[in-house]
Amino acid sequence: MAETMEKQNTASRVIAFSGPKEGVGKTSIALNLALAWASHQKRNVLIVPLDPLCRQEHAALLGVNPPSLSEIVQLMGRESVGAVGALLRGKIPISQWGVGVLPLSKKRQDVSKMSPELILPILSRLNQSFDIFIDVDSYFPMQIFAFDISDLVFWVTNSNVNSLNASAATFREINELHFPMNRFEPVVNLYDMPGAVEPKEVEKFFTQLGRQPLAFMPWEDAMPGCANRNKLLITEQPNTQWVHVLRVLLGRLTELKPSEKQWVSNVSSQEFAHGSDMLWRQLEKTGPAAPEKRESGTYQSNALRVDVPPFWEELKMSVHRNVVAALETERVKISDDVAVNAETRKKVDLIINGLLQKETSNPLTREQRVKFINELLDEILGLGPLEELMRDPAVTEIMVNSADRVFIERAGKLTLTKYRFRSDDQIMQVIKRIVAPLGRRIDESVPLVDARLKDGSRVNAIIPPLAISGPTLTIRRFSAKPFTDTELIRKGSISQTAVDFLKACVKLRKAVIISGGTGTGKTTFLNMLSSYISEEERIVTVEDTAELRLQQDHWVRLESRPPNIEGKGEVSIRDLVKNCLRMRPDRIVVGEVRGSEALDMLQAMNTGHEGSLATIHANTPRDALTRLEAMCLMAGADLPIWALREMITSAVHLIVQLTRFSDGTRKITAITEITGREETQIQTHDLFKYKQTGVDESGKVIGEFNATGDPPKFFNDFQANGMNVPIDMFWTEEQKKQRAGR
Repeated sequence: MAETMEKQNTASRVIAFSGPKEGVGKTSIALNLALAWASHQKRNVLIVPLDPLCRQEHAALLGVNPPSLSEIVQLMGRESVGAVGALLRGKIPISQWGVGVLPLSKKRQDVSKMSPELILPILSRLNQSFDIFIDVDSYFPMQIFAFDISDLVFWVTNSNVNSLNASAATFREINELHFPMNRFEPVVNLYDMPGAVEPKEVEKFFTQLGRQPLAFMPWEDAMPGCANRNKLLITEQPNTQWVHVLRVLLGRLTELKPSEKQWVSNVSSQEFAHGSDMLWRQLEKTGPAAPEKRESGTYQSNALRVDVPPFWEELKMSVHRNVVAALETERVKISDDVAVNAETRKKVDLIINGLLQKETSNPLTREQRVKFINELLDEILGLGPLEELMRDPAVTEIMVNSADRVFIERAGKLTLTKYRFRSDDQIMQVIKRIVAPLGRRIDESVPLVDARLKDGSRVNAIIPPLAISGPTLTIRRFSAKPFTDTELIRKGSISQTAVDFLKACVKLRKAVIISGGTGTGKTTFLNMLSSYISEEERIVTVEDTAELRLQQDHWVRLESRPPNIEGKGEVSIRDLVKNCLRMRPDRIVVGEVRGSEALDMLQAMNTGHEGSLATIHANTPRDALTRLEAMCLMAGADLPIWALREMITSAVHLIVQLTRFSDGTRKITAITEITGREETQIQTHDLFKYKQTGVDESGKVIGEFNATGDPPKFFNDFQANGMNVPIDMFWTEEQKKQRAGR
C-alpha cells in the first residue's frame, strides 16, 4: 500500500534509530542525542517510539505523561487525523530539556488499530514544529515504515557476532528494497565489552556491506545506575567518554540536509499492525527483484509526467548505458528459460541499485528508486512500458499506434491508456527485441513482420515508410490457460445444448469450419473444440503464427516461414498442408485458412482425414462458403464450379459462426449444417441460432440460444456409433411444449 500526503517544504528532520535486535542501546542513544540536539538547535524534539509492546520507557526517563497516537485517533476520529497535528502542538508535554514523547499506543490491543494512513498525517503536521526522532525495534514492517519517511537512520549495533550477522541480513534486505544505503549510519555501541569483535574487524565487516561505522561508543560504569534511577547519562555525567563520542552523531545531524518530505510508505496497514508477531509478508509475495505493482496508466512520457523528478529520463539513459556496459563485462545473457530470466532480472536489479547508490547529484526517494529500477528493468529485459500491460491477464490486445497513443482491449472494449514510449526509437527497440530471437528482421527493406512472443502472443509490426504515423505494434494475447466449455457457457458465449452437440460431432469425426470476423474468438473456440479429440489420435496443426494450445500429448505443430531478405526460403501454409499428409495424421487442424491451401485441405478431408478443424474469416456461414470457394480457385486448379462445390459439400459438415457484439462479448450466433448441393448451389440448414432481443441499461446484449427444430441429416450416425444424443436437443420450445402436451 502507498500512503501519500501533501509534500512539505520544511527544514525539519526525521531521524530513525533502529538496530538488528533489542538491547543494543538504541533507545539510550536516541534519548541522549535528542537532549543534545534540542539544546544545540534550540528546537523541540519529539520522540516517536514505534513499540508494539507499549513499554513507555521514554516517557518515564523524561518524566512526562503524554497522550498516545492511538488515543488521539480514538478521540478525534479517523476522519479528522489530517487536522490533529495542529491541535496537538500545545497538547504534547515537553520536558525541561525540550524533548517530548508521542508513543504509538499505551495498550497492546490498540496497536492493531493503527496504520500508516493514520500516523502519516499526524507526523507530517507535527514535523512543522518538531524535529522527529523515531525509535523503532527490529519489527521489520515498522522498521520499513520508519526508513521510508526518515532523512537519516542511525543503525545501532553491538560488536558481537550475533548482532553483526543480524545487521548483515537486514542490510541485504533493505538494499533489495532499494533504500539508498547512504541514509544508514552504523553506530557501534559498547564496542569494548568483553568478548567483543575488534574494531578493525567491525570496520572491515561494514565495509563489505557498503558502509563505514560512524562511531564506536564505549561502555560507561555510570550507565546501570542511571538506568535504575530513570536518569539520562547526558544530564548526570556529561563529561563521560560515551557522551563525548555522542558529539560525532550530533555533528552528522548538523551537516544533514533534510530532503523534501513526501510522507509516503509502502507498508500496508495489516503488515504494520501485526509487525510484532509476524514476518513481513511483502517479500514473500513479490520477491526482492519482483516488479512493483503499479496502477494502469501511470507510465507517461517525460514531457507529461508529474510523478517523477525532471531529471528522470536523463538519469535513466545514463544508468542504462552503464548497465549495458556492466552486462557485457559480466557476460549476463538473456534466455528463454523463465528461471534463468528471473535470476538475470535479479542480477540487473543489483547492478542498477549499485549505480544508484553512487548517484549523489540526483537523489531519489525509495519509492522513486523502486519505480526507476522497475521501469529500467522493463526497458532492458522486456518490452518497456508494455511490460505492465503484459502482466495484466485481463488485457487481450495491445495496440501501439504511436509513441504517445497506446490502446488496449479489455473485456472486449478498446481503451486509450496513459502509457507512453519515450520516442519512436524506443518502439523500434521493442519491436527488434521481439523479432530478433525468431530469426526475423525489420527495417526499411522489410518494413512489416508477423511474429510471436514466448507466451504465445501474436505480434504484428509495421514501420515507416509503410506506416506513415510511425512504428505501429499490435500484440494479440491469449489466455495462459485455454478456455473450457464450462467457462464459455458461464460467459454466455454458447449454450450447454450446443456444446453437447459439437462435442458429439467432434467425436464422430465431422469436419467443422469456425467462421467469424477479426477478434471474435475463433482461435479460442478452436482450442476448446480440439479438446474433445481423443488422446489416441495423432493431431497435426498448421498455422501462420503458432497460437493453438492443444492439450493432447500426440500433437505435432507446424508453422509457416516467410521469405528471407533475398526473397528465398519461404514455406507457405499450402506447403505445410501438403507435407502433413505424409505425416500420418488422424486429424488436421489449420489455424486459419486464408489462401490456396483451402483446396489441399478439402482434398485431405475427402481422402481419409475426416474430423479436421479450421477457422476462416467471414461474417456469415454463407460468406464462409463463398470465401472457401474463392480461396480454392486461388490454387490455380482448372475446376468447374460444380465440382468445387461438390468437394466442399462432401468434406465440410458444419460451420460454427462467431460474432462480437457491441458490449464486447463474443457469442456463437449460428451452428449451420451443410446438407448437400442442389444444381450449382450449396444447401445449408441452421441447427442452432442466437437471437438478440435487446440491450439492458448497462449496455449488455440480451438474447437467447435456440434450436431450430430439425436434427442434422447425419443424426442417425450418432446411434450407429454408440453415442447417446437425444433428438429433443434440436427441438424448439414450442415443439417441446407440444410433445409434453401429448
